Amino acid sequence: MKKSMKRAAALALSAVMATGMLAGCGGDSGSNGSSAANSSGAGTGNEGASGSGSGGVIDTSEHVDLTMYLLGDRTPDFDEVYGEINKILEEKLNCSVKVEFMGWGEHDTKYSLLFSGGEDFDLIFTASSWGHYEPTVAMGGFYPMTEEFIQTYAPDIWNVVPDIAWSQAKIDGIAYMVPNYQNEFGQDVLAVRGDLMEKYGVSQITSWDELIDFYKKCAADGQYASQGGPWYQYFQAQGYTVTGGAPKGGELILYNTQDPSDLNFTYILDWEGFADYCHQMKELADMGCWSQDILSSSDERQTGLLTGRTAGMIWNLGSCRNYAEQANKENPSWNVTLADPVSAWPKKVNSYINNGMAINVNSQHPERAMMVLNEFYTNPVINDMTRFGIEGKHWEAIGDDQFKVITLEGYGVDANCNWGWMNADIKRTEYKEDRTPLDDTYDAMLESWDNNVKGEHIYDGFNFDSTNVTVQMSSVDAALSTYCDPLINGLVPDVDKALEDFRTAMETAGIRDIIAELEKQAAEYVASKQQ
Repeated sequence: MKKSMKRAAALALSAVMATGMLAGCGGDSGSNGSSAANSSGAGTGNEGASGSGSGGVIDTSEHVDLTMYLLGDRTPDFDEVYGEINKILEEKLNCSVKVEFMGWGEHDTKYSLLFSGGEDFDLIFTASSWGHYEPTVAMGGFYPMTEEFIQTYAPDIWNVVPDIAWSQAKIDGIAYMVPNYQNEFGQDVLAVRGDLMEKYGVSQITSWDELIDFYKKCAADGQYASQGGPWYQYFQAQGYTVTGGAPKGGELILYNTQDPSDLNFTYILDWEGFADYCHQMKELADMGCWSQDILSSSDERQTGLLTGRTAGMIWNLGSCRNYAEQANKENPSWNVTLADPVSAWPKKVNSYINNGMAINVNSQHPERAMMVLNEFYTNPVINDMTRFGIEGKHWEAIGDDQFKVITLEGYGVDANCNWGWMNADIKRTEYKEDRTPLDDTYDAMLESWDNNVKGEHIYDGFNFDSTNVTVQMSSVDAALSTYCDPLINGLVPDVDKALEDFRTAMETAGIRDIIAELEKQAAEYVASKQQ
């Protein structure tokens, strides 16, 4: 296993900034012999930059202007922040980065057009399944990252990223992205009003049965429990998880993530558990656990909690903590806290390729682009700026590994698609001056999860490529909102008839072709990993 860099060492190495030369993080000496002085260039563009993987000097005498695509929306202070980043890149690598954004509503259609149209750019955010990784590799859009290429132009990244992450990124033996490096948990939790738990005599919500009991008590009191049925909590409580690339964000075809020996896939309409869930949701919906108009509502996921319309919300741990904090500031008596209805299971971390960065195969400067990624990923100064903004304006450093928010206006925290170069070795945690019970609950839950990460399942790194069944996928996707969404929220007159209608629609759309192709690819994937 390659060595990981440490923040303290990296910051110490950055002391050369005092000479006017803003240095990168470097890191501990690794197996490939990299260091801060030679890994990504310690001189100006005229002097060149060294790469330990090549054993010689990398020529950076030609100034290069790179273009990078990120997902989301440009924040007001984004250009100011990246102006400061470019000062470092100009000094170290004789280059700059211009950033273009693809909004959330357009990236699904625009992403592939960047490559099919041969657009001139260099770097782009990508992600397995949801962020166009596999389809773009299939169309030949990404630059291949051989081990020699990575070690030469990004030796610090090579030292930091674990072997399993590179393995997950490989398609036919070649990686086409730099995966992020952090524990990103795949379980959702509940942000729930503590005052209502106390009112209903509910001391904890740690299981599916306790969650349903709380929902029923909310309904009996005329209080909406949530903004819809807790479908994710149900299949996660059975040990299942989504299959990357499968229809409906992977929810239509699950696998048993808790049993590494189980290589079967579960199509939900072949699973008795799904019918059981749908009948439970019909009962809850009829009781009034959520509004009957949720399928036509434009409310965001957090709206119900923040307005008091619902007793809780379901989302990932970080989002639930953030909105719980906001709710408590606005309504202190609510005492919103966090609960884990799937507490019995070890925790699944998302694959490292759930976020990453790739190089355009048509880039005129792939080497320089890779050197820039090395800085974004392992230079603590740049990494901090991409996460938090400008120190002293947007945030304040607390020691080597914490940060304190000055203002969320203008830039925000982790709000600017910096997720492709997350690095756990230099990632700061937020300093809380006036801690609350919510902070303690969050820290305890996160520590518990970190100490209870489940073993790897080979499918955790598998993602289905739907290229060979695009027609069937389109037909399935078109039918899902009509048939699946009402069922998982209990909003159907007759559950058994709705299940049969859903099953018929999926068969007509070609779901069996999709399943057959997915199983074929999965078998090939398993075979490739066993070589």
